[in-house]
Amino acid sequence: MDPLGRAQLLEFLKKEFSAENLSFWEACEELRYGEQSRIAEIVDSIYQQFLAPGATRWVNIDSKTMERTLEGIKTPHRYVMDDAQMHIYMLMKKDSYPRFLKSELYRNLLSEAVIPPETKKRVFPFMRKQRHSSPSP
Repeated sequence: MDPLGRAQLLEFLKKEFSAENLSFWEACEELRYGEQSRIAEIVDSIYQQFLAPGATRWVNIDSKTMERTLEGIKTPHRYVMDDAQMHIYMLMKKDSYPRFLKSELYRNLLSEAVIPPETKKRVFPFMRKQRHSSPSP
């Protein structure tokens, strides 16, 4: 959900030659939550970019998932890419994302992060800040 984190993940994936996975996932999100009137157009765009033979940003999904997806796009609907999207999500979750978390890019992102004061740990945690000052009796 963090736009900066997602941009950094995309940069990492570009270096790993797998940026199409995140782009495919995002396109599927657009399909799921986008305008009803554009569903057929978005499905066709996803197919042409990511699934068609010779697609410029082809994603690697297993044959069974591809078969179900190709059958589904004959009658396009909002959830037709769910199986393929989940397949790509699991690939990123198990492979790309853990490598991203170990990368220099991610460490730099963390070092530049702004941490809200309420989440910072105090040096002496037993010394609590009073929340409300009460008048003396």
